[in-house]
Amino acid sequence: MSDGTLSQDEIDALLQGTDELMTESLGDSSISNFGGGRSVSADALTDNEKANLGEILREVGTAEANIISTLTGLNCTFGSPFVDTASLDTIRKDLKGKILIARVALTGGVNGEWAFVVPDKSVLSIANVLIGQEDNTELTDLIKNTFTEVITQMVSSMVSVISEKIGRQITPGIPNVEVLNDSSNLTLGGGQFFARLSNLFNLQDKGNLKFFSIIPVGMARNISNTYNAAKSAAATQYKGPAVQQTGVPVKNVAFEPLQMGVASEGMGNIALLLDVPMRVTVELGRTEMTIKEILGLGEGSIIELNKLAGEPVDILVNDKLIAQGEVVVIDENFAVRVTKIVTPMERIFEGSEGKI
Repeated sequence: MSDGTLSQDEIDALLQGTDELMTESLGDSSISNFGGGRSVSADALTDNEKANLGEILREVGTAEANIISTLTGLNCTFGSPFVDTASLDTIRKDLKGKILIARVALTGGVNGEWAFVVPDKSVLSIANVLIGQEDNTELTDLIKNTFTEVITQMVSSMVSVISEKIGRQITPGIPNVEVLNDSSNLTLGGGQFFARLSNLFNLQDKGNLKFFSIIPVGMARNISNTYNAAKSAAATQYKGPAVQQTGVPVKNVAFEPLQMGVASEGMGNIALLLDVPMRVTVELGRTEMTIKEILGLGEGSIIELNKLAGEPVDILVNDKLIAQGEVVVIDENFAVRVTKIVTPMERIFEGSEGKI
């Protein structure tokens, strides 16, 4: 694309009227501008700045893929990142179909608005798995709220990676999420020219998912420059091993190959909490009664619960649902056989859905 011509893939995308962003080649960080024939403005990023952002994006994308895998229970892999610059008008024109946009204010080591833009197909591929509605095709409030939790965790992971890379702590705000049916209504803060950071994920049995981050060019340049400074500082601090000047031959120290440590060492600080007691409760069911009904209780009274016969009982740790099971009898004592471990997303929606 450096000669200003469109590739065959881009021509095909234009002819087919694709409903997602037209960026397809996510691995080439040398592309200086998005779309054929557009001149490079003063607000465009240099090749070095794009390369720096690409290095950071690779680690961010890998961390975000792990988040998606954890939440969905499906294998998610990350492809190569793509970095380009474009004006707000160009971004509006390149967007097709419904999108979800999540704006996050970053402060501290990086200041500015980081906007996630996700096509509706990618949103549905993840959210439908989480809510168990594979045939849903609309970005409903439930889908929006579900995906907001995904974005929140991805923001936390992204901020952690970038903070480590630039050597400065970044504090994210709460994501402001909205669904846009018309890209012409898209608004972005921070100027008229933006860096578009594109990530391509592959979710098991769901195909490719596209996530785009849009940030002001000045903010992108600041991240790149700070990253350069952090790398230079790290290189300066490492001066290599001291060399004796006495003429005595110096040999490198030979160490035995590292062996796999015991499993407990990989648990980190959690080992400090292993002997902390927790209250485990097995709940057969619940109901609501008026004060009059409660005062009328006596020996032989029957209280009807909200569980059907044969339904699993809930296992709570410090009043948080963590599993479900069935009641059994062992040596004349009641016990519970665990039949299901509740996932984090199921715990999130326990209150709104009523039950798992």
